[in-house]
Amino acid sequence: MPSPDAAAVAAAAGVGGTPDTSETGSASTTLPAGAEPPPRPIWNALAPTAPWCPAEWREHLEAVAPGLFATGSAAAVYEATGTHARADGWSLLLGLRRGRLHAHRGDHREDAGHLVDFSRGWCAAVADGAGSATYSRLGAAIATVTVTQALRDAVQHGHAARDALGPAMRHAAQMANDRLQDFAARVGVALRDLRTTLLVAAWHDGLLAVMQVGDGAMAVVHTDGALSHPFTAATGDFSGEVTHFLPDDGALAVLQSSIRVQPGDQVSGVLLASDGVEDPWYPFTRHARVLVTTLRDGIAGETPLPAALIPVFTGSVLRAADPLHALTEWLAFEKRGENDDRTLCLATASGFATSISNG
Repeated sequence: MPSPDAAAVAAAAGVGGTPDTSETGSASTTLPAGAEPPPRPIWNALAPTAPWCPAEWREHLEAVAPGLFATGSAAAVYEATGTHARADGWSLLLGLRRGRLHAHRGDHREDAGHLVDFSRGWCAAVADGAGSATYSRLGAAIATVTVTQALRDAVQHGHAARDALGPAMRHAAQMANDRLQDFAARVGVALRDLRTTLLVAAWHDGLLAVMQVGDGAMAVVHTDGALSHPFTAATGDFSGEVTHFLPDDGALAVLQSSIRVQPGDQVSGVLLASDGVEDPWYPFTRHARVLVTTLRDGIAGETPLPAALIPVFTGSVLRAADPLHALTEWLAFEKRGENDDRTLCLATASGFATSISNG
């Protein structure tokens, strides 16, 4: 299992002074003669005061997700973290960045992500804990760690046949839901307190499998340069309204019914993103190609970015000397009103650079 690269983690929480570019109000407001305009609000970046996981719950967290406390609690207090790994000819890059609103309030990041690699394959998961759920950060972390490790174990132990990737995904989804329910029962919280979305992609022996419940975005890059989108976000009638969260009733069935397995010979890249990335790049189906291209090439003056999006890191992420650090810096892009946590995973095969150029 890849471990977080400490050298690539961005500065710890506690650094303040970022101008607020999401403030409301009109720039044309007339001021009295001689009056100075009000100072722009400042975004602080405060370390959380509450523990990532209550101390009395640590043994229960260890029971349902062994090893999670050490990595999860450490990563949660940083502004940004991630993982960079290689598996079966693929480069796997996962970056997570705490949203400005959580940083300003001194709250923990609610997004989570996890990668594992194994013989002839890998599995990646991204999750966004529900903002209304008290311990969604734990739910997201449990879900991503469990689903990736369960998929790895199912493939390696008794499910190694090439056509078993779909059943392995189904088993991994069941395990993630079961562990969330187990943890809720152990610590005495309601299931709704752990609500989380979940996006998963897995590669094994030349096959790609994906599944999703809740919002967030997924894109598959094909060798001919085309991009496909396996799912549309499971949202309700209003923007940001998600109709299914694990471990709510019915969410597991939605996740398992979403499983798609396809031959991987025409696949050169897979992207998973939480809604903190998806929303600023809305509509994602239109802007996904630009997003992927900028990760590869950087941003030129003529790059057709979404309206009002201001890049902070303009170089190539994939060609950077330290791609993980570059990705966490890239995730600091600004857009008015978009202050959510951001998580992005990009898996690229050897033909990715050529294929995206052909689109």
